[in-house]
Amino acid sequence: MSDPIDIKTKKIIPRIKTEKFDRSLVLENLHQNIVLHYDTWGSFQQSWTNKAYKTFKDFDKYIVMMFLTRNYWQNLADKFNYLSLDEFYDLENVVIDKINLIRISNELNIPKETIRRKVNELQDSDILAREGKSIVFNKKGVNYQRPDATIELLSTFIVKKSNLLQGNAWFGEPLDKEEIKKFINKYFTIVWLRFFKLQIPFLIRHRNTFQDLETWVVWGNIVLNHQDQMRKARDKDLLSENIKTDNYYNNMANFKIARGINASSIADISQIPRATVIRKLKWLMRQDVIKKTKNLEYQLKNSGKINKIISKNTIINQEAVTDFLTDIFDYIKNSNFKI
Repeated sequence: MSDPIDIKTKKIIPRIKTEKFDRSLVLENLHQNIVLHYDTWGSFQQSWTNKAYKTFKDFDKYIVMMFLTRNYWQNLADKFNYLSLDEFYDLENVVIDKINLIRISNELNIPKETIRRKVNELQDSDILAREGKSIVFNKKGVNYQRPDATIELLSTFIVKKSNLLQGNAWFGEPLDKEEIKKFINKYFTIVWLRFFKLQIPFLIRHRNTFQDLETWVVWGNIVLNHQDQMRKARDKDLLSENIKTDNYYNNMANFKIARGINASSIADISQIPRATVIRKLKWLMRQDVIKKTKNLEYQLKNSGKINKIISKNTIINQEAVTDFLTDIFDYIKNSNFKI
């Protein structure tokens, strides 16, 4: 049996008030500010994935750790318990009971043998240990994912969305960044469980589309360059297209830009080796989702079967981000959670 939390730090999740934000109002606001929304969402994801990749140089290994940690936090929530940031990272170990490789494989849609290999590599690195049907993270393993930098990134993202919503009577005053950070630190396992419930499916959708997350990151850097130039055109009133959520990706991919991004820049930004970047670029070109210019720069190309999947994923992602933001705003503004 695991001993999930020290009785001295055990806390009960506060009662939630009945009033909640209407997610459709949050979604409508994001629709109205769609170019700015994707600019901030894309920038957040780029920064987060760069930090995640730096941890192990292996996205699959990182997702396995996310999945296992999420299960631990879910177990706390099921018992109506939570831990602050410091309380969680002060634990000497974290025990996740009744976890098997088949379950991880099925939920992440990653082959069982890949999961086995990643778990073994984590064990060889003295990050976790397998004890029967349980997996135990030691102190080193627990601290591997301490997200101080990500809390900063996520707080910035949330405050930007708060600023977009502040003009609406139903939302009220905008949130302060320091207020958000204090809230996350105090109710860490509650907020980070919700964040992982957004992030893990988001990553798996892209892994399924691009076969691996390194390819997705390479493509994503091309997207962000395209997006940035489209936003600048919008800011200069040069964007005449009617940009809506249901056709956003297609409009962006069709938007003509002056300069693309080269392989060396992608490697520098993502920290993925240049040789790997070039290999991924060749695969993306074979899928007809990017093109190479005479300047040896890469831009989006709105063709190929994968683009249809990407367009659908864009809408799914928008819905998921809306659910996440609505929950976070409810936690902070409409609940008995107090800083």
